[in-house]
Amino acid sequence: MKKLIILTFIAVFSLTVKSYAVSLQTVQSILPHTKISKILNTPIKGLYGALMPSGQIVYVYPSKKLLVFGQIWTNTGKNLTNESMAGMQASKAKRIAKYVDLAKAIKIGHGPVKVIEVMNIDCPYCRAFERLTAESKTLRDKMTRYVFLIPQPSIHPHSTEMELYYFTQAQNLSNAAKIALLNKIMVKQAYLTKTGNIAPKFKQSAYAMKRLEYDTALAQKFSIFGVPYFIIKNQAVLGLNIGQIYKLLGIKTVNVKKIQSNIFKNFK
Repeated sequence: MKKLIILTFIAVFSLTVKSYAVSLQTVQSILPHTKISKILNTPIKGLYGALMPSGQIVYVYPSKKLLVFGQIWTNTGKNLTNESMAGMQASKAKRIAKYVDLAKAIKIGHGPVKVIEVMNIDCPYCRAFERLTAESKTLRDKMTRYVFLIPQPSIHPHSTEMELYYFTQAQNLSNAAKIALLNKIMVKQAYLTKTGNIAPKFKQSAYAMKRLEYDTALAQKFSIFGVPYFIIKNQAVLGLNIGQIYKLLGIKTVNVKKIQSNIFKNFK
């Protein structure tokens, strides 16, 4: 077998879209240890996009067994890679919105815009967004939030236990009390240590396990690995992208840099 060569470039050319055929098996053979969700055609004959479950695109030239990392642009400045990724993320967001059981979410607020969120109770960016919503009435009044919690034990070792603690404690609480408990953990940082939130001793309930299983299965089904993950007006927002979130919510005249600076100031 020829030695695999990995190249990195940005291609710039005129857009002439043609359709070429290659099998998933052929592309998969070049990336044997990486799951590929879909093969995408490109305007370059013989070059294909391998779409990962995370939404990342790696370009593959099967006949030469080459991988190409980078983005494809037209000579008019159009980023074809970003357009493909944005379109697929929007499609996934619509599928999630149709599939998800909102009755199983933590419902927060009564605003006109429905926002589906996947968060980790221990994630600093998720906690920062929780702080932002707690401090901004303008933001709160715009949203009805449906929050799902997923553990990420590889990077947040206490997240599974902490989320089980949350669901166990929240089981018989009113909705207002559930929100207050989430705020106590994520904003007031009542249980935060240097290694993350550590729950007090508790006996986990069967309800808590079912809730966490549902949220985790939801994330796995739709390959949601990074948090926070938002769906706003059928558009996906990956990460704490303040500018995109405010734009989709229709909130104008905001200083994104100032907001980001403030929510992380004196915040662990």
